[in-house]
Amino acid sequence: MLHNKMIKDVVLSGVDGSGKTTISKLLALYFHSKGKSVCIHWFRGSHLFASILAQFLSHFRIFYGNCNPYYKICIPRRLRGLWIHLEFWSLLPHVFARIILRKLCNFLVCDRGLLDFIAWIITTLNFPRFLRTVYGRFLLRLAIVEKPIYLYANVNILFERADVPSEYLIREVAVYNVLARYVSPCRINTGSRDRTSSLGSVLECLNILGH
Repeated sequence: MLHNKMIKDVVLSGVDGSGKTTISKLLALYFHSKGKSVCIHWFRGSHLFASILAQFLSHFRIFYGNCNPYYKICIPRRLRGLWIHLEFWSLLPHVFARIILRKLCNFLVCDRGLLDFIAWIITTLNFPRFLRTVYGRFLLRLAIVEKPIYLYANVNILFERADVPSEYLIREVAVYNVLARYVSPCRINTGSRDRTSSLGSVLECLNILGH
């Protein structure tokens, strides 16, 4: 059982189809039943400015591709630096929103965190060296502080759950598996558990992490 003084927030990370949204909703119901006010906050990469520009670029053949399957675009190598700037500054409003929500709610459930944003940049830009950039090093340090709970599943199960191209999902899984070793102190295989068991495992992680 979680002690009240431990309850603050949790960041759920993982690839598409790993169960983040489902577990987020179950956590909210659990803490509501304990008389706690709960907020859920979700984000993905390519928000705001980056999202608008991605939709615009998707109309041009030169940018067409499945590097970013949600917008059907591939950013040319020579534009990576500029695109990383856009993605980073588009993320900041969501970071500020979470700061505010933490003051308004007893418990904040974050559906995706900085680990996911880093994985998004690396996967959609096919740019593992992002971690060597100033932005990459800065975000990696913050991601470690977040102590994200990493949700994962067998790739065949993810294929059934996620509505993204298989080649993108395979790249995404490879990136997450490497990052999670260094960033996430608690990992849960949601593919081998039902929803109730997965929720129980997340609550155990919260006690271990001291939330």
